[in-house]
Amino acid sequence: MGVRYKQFRRSVNGSVAVEMALILPLFLILLAGPLYMARAAWFYSVGQKAAHDATRYIATATQAELRTPGGGFNEARVPAIARWIAQQELGELVPLTDGIAITILCDGDVCSALTPTRVRTGVQITLHDNLFGGLTMDYLGSADMTMNSDVTMRYVAQ
Repeated sequence: MGVRYKQFRRSVNGSVAVEMALILPLFLILLAGPLYMARAAWFYSVGQKAAHDATRYIATATQAELRTPGGGFNEARVPAIARWIAQQELGELVPLTDGIAITILCDGDVCSALTPTRVRTGVQITLHDNLFGGLTMDYLGSADMTMNSDVTMRYVAQ
């Protein structure tokens, strides 16, 4: 009996390594999915905060500040500063994304000398799926995920 037990014992020595070699790729794939979704949630959260802060800045600016020219992108100074605020908050995401677009509107149009009633800031972040890109391209038609953060506030400064 002792001889047969030793022979059986020797034959199962490598079974753990084989089982791990078969199961490990599955575990890595199951770990990668939640990590990708956590990254997407983090990007959306940063985009939402940037849009909120930029909108709050414009919504609380005085009418005189809104009418002051001198900003970039052919817009007044206050919307240009709001765009800069959003860009600074989104700066850490720029190397990790395919593109970021910031839209600032007052009453559905470019902020101008008129006093707005509503201010809206939109942030669009495009995130490329590096891990499952081929799979998502086959099933969804694109390997990019676009996250939109829109914040609208009433203009409160009078």
